[in-house]
Amino acid sequence: MILIYTILSAILSTCIEWLRIRLSYGKVSNVNKLWTYTIGVILFAASLSLSVDYYDDISPLYVLCYAMHFASVRGVIYDPLLNLLRGLPIDYKSVTTNSIIDIMIGNKLSFILYRSIYLSIAIITYLLL
Repeated sequence: MILIYTILSAILSTCIEWLRIRLSYGKVSNVNKLWTYTIGVILFAASLSLSVDYYDDISPLYVLCYAMHFASVRGVIYDPLLNLLRGLPIDYKSVTTNSIIDIMIGNKLSFILYRSIYLSIAIITYLLL
């Protein structure tokens, strides 16, 4: 169920972001990342809560591993799906991005390599969970 919750969270956050971009189109060059991160944290907490037994204690190491899994699954799904929803090529890279990760890493790597790294991390962390 962990993987299902994580994938659904990534899809939901992508849909919310697509709606935010549509509503703010032409008004700002980039949507405010504070809301993007807030939505991500809320969906992470909800997914984590649903994926563990309420009566079990979970270790900080489990939460860290799940956070890495959550972020990497989101990395595989979020950008490609957002691009498709916006009618852009799946491998579109914004030249005006305000995403720190995209600025530091994403725009320097090819689309396939970037998603492959995320997918590898997602598989490894899933196996650890």
